[in-house]
Amino acid sequence: MKQNKFILIVMAAVMVTSSCKKDLNQQPTDTFSENNAFITLSDVQLGANEAYARYAAYANDMYVSSLVSDEAKLGADNSGQGALTYRFQYASDNTSGGDVISGWGDYYTVIDQVNRLLPKIPTVTASAEEEPRRNILKGQMLALRAISHFGLLQSYCKNYDPADPRGVPVMLTSNPIAKPSRNTMGEVMAQIEGDLTEAKNLLPAVSAGDFTDTVMNKINIAAYQARIALYKKDYDQAIAYSTEVISSGIKSLVSGSQYASIWTDDTQDEVLFRIRFATSTGIGGMFTTTGGNVYIAPSDKLTGSYSSSDIRATAFIGINPAGNPYVNKFFSSLRGGRVVDLKACRTAEMYLIRAEANARKASPNVVAGTTDLNTLRSNRISGYTDQTFSSAAALIDAVMGERYKELAFEGFRFFDLKRNNMPVSRLSSDASAAWQTLPTGDYHFVLPIPNSELLANPNMVQNDNY
Repeated sequence: MKQNKFILIVMAAVMVTSSCKKDLNQQPTDTFSENNAFITLSDVQLGANEAYARYAAYANDMYVSSLVSDEAKLGADNSGQGALTYRFQYASDNTSGGDVISGWGDYYTVIDQVNRLLPKIPTVTASAEEEPRRNILKGQMLALRAISHFGLLQSYCKNYDPADPRGVPVMLTSNPIAKPSRNTMGEVMAQIEGDLTEAKNLLPAVSAGDFTDTVMNKINIAAYQARIALYKKDYDQAIAYSTEVISSGIKSLVSGSQYASIWTDDTQDEVLFRIRFATSTGIGGMFTTTGGNVYIAPSDKLTGSYSSSDIRATAFIGINPAGNPYVNKFFSSLRGGRVVDLKACRTAEMYLIRAEANARKASPNVVAGTTDLNTLRSNRISGYTDQTFSSAAALIDAVMGERYKELAFEGFRFFDLKRNNMPVSRLSSDASAAWQTLPTGDYHFVLPIPNSELLANPNMVQNDNY
């Protein structure tokens, strides 16, 4: 399998002389390899830090979801950035498909890093005080492996069908020359759920006082379990896991300026899991450059969905001096323009998951779902009056509309449309007629496997029509 490999850094310079044959036979002592890279638990922690950093792979989901859905349009200063993806003209090569194939290698890079670390955790040396860290590191790495496999499943496979043979390869060991076949979607899901369950069992309980949103823990694992349960249409489990997160009270909903401060990194309210970007513009720079050029802008459709009393209207969307809209959601922090953290999971999503699951389950609970939707809206819209819904279908429509507004640019919209068999439908002011619509079931809803993978791995099967 094509995966990024560790860079083996050779620091020694061998001096060849005719009079020192003994020196020529000596092995260099300052060469790093798999055998001596991880000696102590502290070394493993450094490797785990790198695994977390690599989960910035999720940024690709954010970018692609915005481009291929109806939440963005090409910006006023766009000179081709993301244009082929936006126009549904992507394929499996680097020239036209660079945006959509990147996630494949990026997620498998996270998985490979995890798989290098897991065998070392029980064998490296540790002080008595450090011993409890073994299970903690193992649990965190298992969780990262699980959510990375899920990212691949969501992007490069059809809607969930456990019998579908074209899942993604499950990788449980580090083997850069492996040539795996695609597992069934059910096999991939079983591994994802197994890793998350084991991770949760290994990790200690957390409270508001010791919760950290930059590492995997019992609460944000439950949040991912809720997300995954909704994806596979296991609505009772989606309700149970989202309730676990909400009832913990660890990250409650906030409103007004406190909510707006999430997006400038002044607070981490509602954030369940994030990747810290100290200096990188990897998130904000996807949409707007540090010089202010707007490459990818909010769509008119999204902008028009917010009322003037909705805090999200200004928190998410700005207007520059030239009168052009830009994505304000990831625009700046005290660390600099476009330097913002990647928020991969938030409490608001849990309310929306539970509301949707209550509306979709076999015996819908419209009252419970409506309560969650109204709770979220009341924290976003000044002077909001609770709504009622006459049917589960009406509630589902409202929840999908709220996901569109609340989770904009966070990597959800394209996958929401896909899992619900809904088309991409853009306004004429956002796109030319040729790319206003991506019909339900169109093959572009399943991203292509990279050509480089197919060339390196004869056992890999491409998705339809690429």
